[in-house]
Amino acid sequence: MIRTKSRIRNLIDEIEALSGLKIFEQTRRRETVEVRSLFYTVLRKFYRFNLREIQEFGEEYGYYITHASVIHSLKSFEVYKTYNKNLEDWFHAIIIDLEEDVAASRIDFIKPKLKYLSEDDLLKLSTMVKEMYEESIIQMKEESLQT
Repeated sequence: MIRTKSRIRNLIDEIEALSGLKIFEQTRRRETVEVRSLFYTVLRKFYRFNLREIQEFGEEYGYYITHASVIHSLKSFEVYKTYNKNLEDWFHAIIIDLEEDVAASRIDFIKPKLKYLSEDDLLKLSTMVKEMYEESIIQMKEESLQT
């Protein structure tokens, strides 16, 4: 995923619009802490930010956080989601576009390499892709039945 300042700024704007909260407000209010955790989680999972980069990014916005606090925030996100159902909805609203971008970049990475694979490797790969596709279709059907 390409990490431009404008993309990250758009992410901040989207989270703040969804939540009605300022990510880098100097507060320890539960709602703001949870939204910050959401932001850090997206940076980590989709933009591949390391802990230091997350810390430095906050500092750019005048929000100073320790390395340990970033770790705690990332680890706490799953707990926050269990008590604040909005976090789950906001997370999915944000990542739906990001997942498409990630998938497209992975496809672009794989395509040119296919021509270097042997026929046997291509056969194995096509079998694996077919099985994964069928599993994902079954999973999607099961999820739609649960809702």
